[in-house]
Amino acid sequence: MKIEVEGQEVLIRNISYSAKLGLQGEFADVYRNGTEKVKQKEFNLLLGHTAEIAFSDPDDALKKHDYEFQLKILTACMMDYLGLSDAEKKDDGG
Repeated sequence: MKIEVEGQEVLIRNISYSAKLGLQGEFADVYRNGTEKVKQKEFNLLLGHTAEIAFSDPDDALKKHDYEFQLKILTACMMDYLGLSDAEKKDDGG
């Protein structure tokens, strides 16, 4: 599966149904108090879990990118997995 981040294509693994449900729960927990009250540590752990799903070796897959771009990649992965990305919405006819 491919996602695009700032014009760069990134290959990621497909997500299983059970992993998607788990990610949905983590996402809900992180954002339970609204976007203004998200704790950075909880958000980073959510992205870390996303990385474990998206890549067989996240350290190796992401090491060529700086930290900020890594966050963009992982956020795009998470949004795609959760069906919240613009591309995913278009695919669903939204």
